[in-house]
Amino acid sequence: MRQPRSVNRLLAAAQINETRRRVTLGTAGLAAAMAFPGIVRAQQPQRIPVAVVVGLTGRAGPWGIPVNDAVRLAVEQINASGGIKSKGGAQIDLISVDHQSNPQMAGTQTERVIQVNNVLAVIGNATSGATMVGSAVSEKARTPMISTDLGDSLTNRGMKYFFRIGAKASHLAGTAVDFAEEMIKATGTKPRKVATMADDSTFSQDAIQGALGRLKQTDWALQENVSFPAGKVSDFLPLLQRLKLSGVDLIFHALFAPDGIQVMRAMKTLNYDLIASVHIAGAPYTPEYVENLKKDADYVTDAVGFVPELVAKNPLLATYSDAYKAKYRRDLDDQASLAVTCVGALYDALERCSDLSRESLTEALRATDLEAGGNPFVLRDGVKFDQAGDNVKAKGLVMQLRDGQQRIVYPAGIATTQPVWPMPAWSKRA
Repeated sequence: MRQPRSVNRLLAAAQINETRRRVTLGTAGLAAAMAFPGIVRAQQPQRIPVAVVVGLTGRAGPWGIPVNDAVRLAVEQINASGGIKSKGGAQIDLISVDHQSNPQMAGTQTERVIQVNNVLAVIGNATSGATMVGSAVSEKARTPMISTDLGDSLTNRGMKYFFRIGAKASHLAGTAVDFAEEMIKATGTKPRKVATMADDSTFSQDAIQGALGRLKQTDWALQENVSFPAGKVSDFLPLLQRLKLSGVDLIFHALFAPDGIQVMRAMKTLNYDLIASVHIAGAPYTPEYVENLKKDADYVTDAVGFVPELVAKNPLLATYSDAYKAKYRRDLDDQASLAVTCVGALYDALERCSDLSRESLTEALRATDLEAGGNPFVLRDGVKFDQAGDNVKAKGLVMQLRDGQQRIVYPAGIATTQPVWPMPAWSKRA
């Protein structure tokens, strides 16, 4: 039914008044929001995208998986404790990417997280060959990379945006040879001939070159420097038989876990007795080594930067270590401790940087000066970078596997047990 003209005029007036009332309330509400933003709508914390690019599958898995797990747990704890407090409680958004143990893929994945995800920093890449490629990409994009890798050549390239947490491979190699010298002095058991054995990866070759340089300072007879393609040797028996027949009784190794396991099995098959099998940040510290070899892994030594025993001396470290073991059902290893210390350095730099830009973060990382336990995630010796990006506080130690446990045997000041030198003969093992 059509309304009378007077009624229509009344309805129109009412609509105009309602519109005016809404505009007035809206303006007042906007003013209130500007004056008291917390009352109208709570501000959400800023998000800080950070990537961890590692090999979660393939040959690098024994290194990449602990790195990814350690980083993820540390980030979870930082976010749960209030995030980056100097940045209004900003939360870290962690993006985990698998480079599939392929160096070229490491470059591709690093470029993707920088360009697509706009990450502020990258943690990677758990193996030096992958890091060599990935870090070149991050350097070109002026994005800081904090690395768990140890190859000397990584910090010999004049990079501005690359930072390494652990000791150089050559430094650990020197620690391994120092340990052997100390054992010879203490026991009088000296090798007849020495050999080195390494795959052709960047890290392994850097480590062995460091060992060879240090061996020149000894009077030991170097028989052979063995090099082979990583993951390409299906049978180590002929190689080890040659070393045995030539009289080699001390070998320095730099090997991935799968190759290291095969080598030890071949030694047992040949009944090849050594004074010592000394590794350089290699196979023995990975869980896979002991899980596969069981008691046959005993008495092997490895020059590393961290073993689980270290956390017993520092309650702050034990807090994170206990949480890691509870979540992942395994102890922190050398690579995982490097990874969480990467987060510790990043956490500290994020709190100090003037703004959330890559350049500001890079400058904050360069000014880092942390002691062990400086925050709950600095599990290593401390962090202070030189101009090359090396951590000048990083050190090394030697652990020996005993009943499947990593026990510190060198240097003497921090040793938790006496080293066994020489190794027991295969025929005398239970």
